[in-house]
Formats: sequence, C-alpha cells, structure tokens
Amino acid sequence: MPPKISVKADKDKSKEEEEELDYYFKSYSHYSIHESMLKDYIRTESYRDFILKNAELFKDKVVLDVGCGTSILSLFAAKAGAKKVIGIDASHVAEKAREIVKLNGYENVITIIKGKMEEVVLPVDKVDIIISEWMGYFLLYESMLDSVLFARDKYLAPGGRGNSLPIHPTFLSSP
Repeated sequence: MPPKISVKADKDKSKEEEEELDYYFKSYSHYSIHESMLKDYIRTESYRDFILKNAELFKDKVVLDVGCGTSILSLFAAKAGAKKVIGIDASHVAEKAREIVKLNGYENVITIIKGKMEEVVLPVDKVDIIISEWMGYFLLYESMLDSVLFARDKYLAPGGRGNSLPIHPTFLSSP
C-alpha cells in the first residue's frame, strides 16, 4: 500500500500551465524513456559508482531522490547503506518503481511517493542528502532543477550533504 501523503492544491496555475505539466509528467509514464536512460550505461554506472564508492556519505542517512523514475538512484543509495530513502515522482512510473523496490528487497528502506515535489509532504521533516538525475539534454531540458532547488530549500537539513548530489555539472560544446 502506498504511503499516505498530503497534497496542496495550486490555485495560482492556469489551466494551460496545468495541461502542459500533465503532458510533461505523462511523457515520463512511458517505459521506453526510462529504458533508454537505464541503457545509457555511462550515465547509470557513473551514478552507481559515485554512490557505492562513497558509501560512507550515505551510511545511516535519510536520502531524498527527486524525480526518482524507476528508482535506480534510490536503490543505489539503499545499497550504500542509507537508513531511509524517499523517492518522489509525479509520473505513473512511480507505481512501477514501488514494484522494483519490492523485487529488490528494499521496501523497508525505500518509500516511493507519487506526486510533484512542490506539492507532496514528506514523511520526515528533513533529509541529509538529496540525489536527483535532473540533467536532461543540454543540461536543463528535463526542467527538474527547480524541483531539486525547492527540495533543497525546504527539506535539506542544516549541514546536509552539499546542496544536492551531483553538486556541479561540466558542459562541453563544440562549434
């Protein structure tokens, strides 16, 4: 059974803005987009290697995974020893993420919440670490940065790990 969550209504958004957001989140409900991200081995293994090779950062910590998708980063954090991992995703893939978490035996560590980061209420007051795969094409395409910054400002505990992980990107371009 999914955890109970509170959701605030956002009455300031126009119907057009709500429809755009619905389209955006529905696009992430298709498994093919998640399959292509998971098959990007360099990307996935880079996250895995960072988290698992720095397990001391995650040991006994409360971790928030913003835009968790299939829960791959949540699983890595749990494997690294996180005490609690909360994955947030606004798309229907959150339901599949719950199944994936259970299949991997981490249902007592990882909680998946379906909802928009700005609208859900977490089952904890503060988190120690925020992880997110917020970078899309040309770094900002996925429009996740605002949600990650919101999460940082609202939920990251004083002295929490950096602002979030990853901490900084490198952008290379060619004429």
